[in-house]
Amino acid sequence: MGVPMEDKTQEQEERNDAKDIILDLNFVPQWARKPPGENHYSTKSYSDSGRRDRRDRRDGSRPPQRDSRNERPRSSRPDRDDRSRPARPPREPAAREIPVSVSFLPEQKRLASLVRQMHHSRRAYPLMDLANLFIHDAEGYLVKIEANKDAPDFTMFQCKRCKAVACSKEMIVQHLVSKHLSDVYEKEEIETDPPAGQFVCVARCRKSGILLGPPNHHSYTDKLNELHQTRFAHLSLEEYKRNVETVRDEELIEQWKQESRAKTVYKLRSDPEAEPVDLHKAEADFMQDIAAMYEETHRAVIPSKIAQGLEDRDITHAIRWVWAKESHFPLSMSFAMRAAFRHMHLYLFKAGKINFVTHIKPHPVKPEDTIDSIAEVLVFLKENPGSTRPHLLEVLHPSLDPKSKEAKDALQPLGWLIERGHIIEFFNGSLSVPLGRRR
Repeated sequence: MGVPMEDKTQEQEERNDAKDIILDLNFVPQWARKPPGENHYSTKSYSDSGRRDRRDRRDGSRPPQRDSRNERPRSSRPDRDDRSRPARPPREPAAREIPVSVSFLPEQKRLASLVRQMHHSRRAYPLMDLANLFIHDAEGYLVKIEANKDAPDFTMFQCKRCKAVACSKEMIVQHLVSKHLSDVYEKEEIETDPPAGQFVCVARCRKSGILLGPPNHHSYTDKLNELHQTRFAHLSLEEYKRNVETVRDEELIEQWKQESRAKTVYKLRSDPEAEPVDLHKAEADFMQDIAAMYEETHRAVIPSKIAQGLEDRDITHAIRWVWAKESHFPLSMSFAMRAAFRHMHLYLFKAGKINFVTHIKPHPVKPEDTIDSIAEVLVFLKENPGSTRPHLLEVLHPSLDPKSKEAKDALQPLGWLIERGHIIEFFNGSLSVPLGRRR
């Protein structure tokens, strides 16, 4: 027998919605869940290494230990090789506590897609598990940061282009130049003659290995600023300078000369015919309009992907600390989703100690007020809550083949009851009659 056209259309819509949202609504019990996956803020961890080491020891993944019997005692006096090594760059300063509150909101497109999926399934889903799915989806949430009421003078600066935030005007300006200069100017590489003259040393970035040029060459400052802004903007310029070393090496000097033949120029995207300019001129022109590209605010909402790459370590620290708690118990996300679901005319109810959400309003009905075939289902589920469709068929119609048309017809009253809220079908296929008041 062919599939009716209406069923095909609905099946196709459900398939399209499945592509829409990267969420798996087939939940498993709490005890069977795998631990959370990727930590969205692990790359911004400034002080977690000690905790990670302790956690490794607890997990039994202890790093291999040295065998002190085969190790020569260290001399307190460094040998010639040790003295020739470059000094270790200083540690970055720890993040400071800032007077803000951080909470999480569901991303609207993903939330709308989830609601469509819930409409098609006609099932009830646990609110906290939905919140857990969103907080662990790298693009499933927004980060809301608000200055505390007891710190009325604290403000943040937010980029109007990508919504990134920073605690200082200097840092947001630095962000705009490093991240959004390319929105206005297109870079182009041209080849020129190598630098002329004799050079005895060349500066090199310890972090990236990039050659900056001799400190006395006119291009050195521009190269230093460009690398700082594009790669290490989370550090102040003075902090970054401490990661630059001067090397006396003829091969590296020659390498820098050849690399310097490639010159970068900047062309206005809005006017391709305009004369190309160098980086200094491009930045100077960009800075003239930069005040209109950010705003000072007490409250900011940031897309999750932007929040995971903020240059401001103080704000990142505040977000990471709250996200670590939410990843285990997504309280603020569940509150936000509860409000959103009510606004979208979904219904919340409690079963045991768990809050569920469904698009069908639970509506209890007395078995005696219905026809016999429906009353039979209601009475059975009231006495056997948590039963599934196969179990219902097995008990009420034991002689029917579950795959037969007769079995499908026998379960038709169940579909009618679910559509009208007289029976609730949960995410895992279990069935129950609604009891108590809707919340």
